[in-house]
Order: sequence, then structure tokens, then C-alpha cells
Amino acid sequence: MHTDRFVVFKFQDEWLVTYADREQSAFATRQDAERSAFDAADTLASHGHAVSVLIIPDGASDASKPCLSIVGSEKKSLN
Repeated sequence: MHTDRFVVFKFQDEWLVTYADREQSAFATRQDAERSAFDAADTLASHGHAVSVLIIPDGASDASKPCLSIVGSEKKSLN
């Protein structure tokens, strides 16, 4: 089964969200980027898609924060 994937990561001074390795959206904060990715993932999951969200931490300061993944409509911690 194909899984739709959102990736959240910092590039220079912006947080980016990519979808299907093609579409990108930029946000000023990590929280805004995560909210956008999870909202879009929830919408796809509610239509029966298998979905994941990968959050790439910003350096060592974020290493202790959990990354989250969504498969279907369930949120699961990767840590």
C-alpha cells in the first residue's frame, strides 16, 4: 500500500513542509509547520489514505523532543 508522506524540516530561517517530494510550503515556526502537516495528514487519513508525518529536528537542541508519525488516522510516537 502506498503511504502519503509529509516531511517537516528547517531550511535556513524557515520551516518547510513537503508533500510527495514535490509540493512545499514555508512557515515561520516549527509549530505552524507541524500543525499544517498534521491537519493535511488528518484530512487524507479521513479519506482512507495511509499517511505519515516525518519531523526532522533542528539540531541537537531538538534531539530530546519526540517526533510523531501518523499512519491512517492514529498518531504514534517514534521515541
